[in-house]
Amino acid sequence: MRPLLCLPIFLASPAGPACTGGSTDTGTPALEPEPLDLPEDPAAAGVPVGVRTVEISGGPVVEVWYPAPDAVAGEAGEAVDVGQWVPDSVVERVGAVELGELDSSAVRDAALREPEAPYAVVLFSHGLGAFRSQSPDLVTHLASRGYVVVSADHEGRLLGDLLPCVFSPPLEGCDMSLDDPGEDDIPDVLDWLEEVSATGSGSFLEGRVDLGRVALSGHSAGGRTTSTVGNSDTRVAAQLALASGVPLTGPGPRLLVGGTCDAYADDEAMTTALDESEGAVLLSLLGAGHLPFSDICELDLAGLAEEVLGPRDDVNQAVLDQLVALATDGCPVAEPPGWEDCETEWQDLDQSQEIVRHAATVFLDEALRDGSLEVRALALAGTRLTEG
Repeated sequence: MRPLLCLPIFLASPAGPACTGGSTDTGTPALEPEPLDLPEDPAAAGVPVGVRTVEISGGPVVEVWYPAPDAVAGEAGEAVDVGQWVPDSVVERVGAVELGELDSSAVRDAALREPEAPYAVVLFSHGLGAFRSQSPDLVTHLASRGYVVVSADHEGRLLGDLLPCVFSPPLEGCDMSLDDPGEDDIPDVLDWLEEVSATGSGSFLEGRVDLGRVALSGHSAGGRTTSTVGNSDTRVAAQLALASGVPLTGPGPRLLVGGTCDAYADDEAMTTALDESEGAVLLSLLGAGHLPFSDICELDLAGLAEEVLGPRDDVNQAVLDQLVALATDGCPVAEPPGWEDCETEWQDLDQSQEIVRHAATVFLDEALRDGSLEVRALALAGTRLTEG
C-alpha cells in the first residue's frame, strides 16, 4: 500500500482533479430519489451520465462515471483528449502532439442521480500503453445502466510510459517493465471507495455505492489485473476479463470475452484460460481483434506515427512497430495484424462494440443482482459461447 501522501496532478479538466482521501471531494446530490427507467435492450443506453476526475491520496488518479439526473439530458458530453497522456519528454523532442479525442456522452461534473438504493460498482483496469479513459463507449454505457464505474491510471503501463521508449536512446520516463501496477492500484481504489462511501465523508458518493456489489473488469493487461486482484481480494464479487488469456478463479461469477482474430489473446489462449477457470464462461467474438473493448480505433495512431515519427532518425523502429501493431489490432485498417491467421471475416467494429455492451450489461446485471448468471442471455449473432 502506498503512503497517504497527496501529490497535486492537474489534467485536462475544467476544475482539475480533486486531491483527496475522501473528505474534500464534495457534491450536491438531489434530495429525492430518481428511479432508473432503462430500455429492455441491454446494449441500449439508459440514463444520462456524469464524470469526475479524482486524485486519490497516496493512490492513482481515477475517472468516475455515474448515473446523472434526467435534467442533464441534452447537455454536451466532454470528449477525452488523449494528448493529456503525452509526456513532456516527448513534446520536448517532437513538439506538440495531437493524438486526437475520443467521443464521450458523459457530462463533466454533473450531479449524481440520487439512487433509490446504493449503486453497484464496476472497477475498470486499462490495457498496456493505454489510460484510464480508453473505453468511453463501454464505461459510459455501464454508468447509464445504473453502475458507478471507476477506472484508475496505472502508472507504469500508461501510454505516457511507452511513448518515450520509441526513441533511441529512450527518453526520460520510458518504462517497459512487466510489473503490474494494478495489483496496488485496485486495492487502493477499493480502500478509497470505503472512505468516500462512509457516512460523514462529504463525498458525492457518500451512502450512494454498495461495496457488497463490486465487479472488477479489465482489458488486455487489465485482464491480468482482473485475474490477480479478483482471484484473491474478497471485496470483488464478480470478474469480467476482456481480451486477455488469463484464468479467472475468484469465487463469484466470471466471464471471459475475446476476439477470435486477436493477435495478442488469440482463440487458443482464451480457450486455455477457460480450461483453467472452472465454472467460468467464455464469449468469443467471431472475427474480432484486440481493440473492440476500447475506443482506441477512433484514433489514427498508425497514420500519426508515420507522419510524426516516420521521417526521424532517432526512432527505435522495432519498438515503434510493436506499439503501432498493438494500437491497431482489430481496427478497420487495410491489413490488420493477424489477418493472415484469421479463419473468418473480420467483424464490423460497431457490431463488436454492441456485443461487448450487451454482454457486459447482462453479466453485471446477473452477477451483481443475485450472484448467478443466465449464460444463454449472453449469446448474440457473431459470437460463440463456451462454458467451463
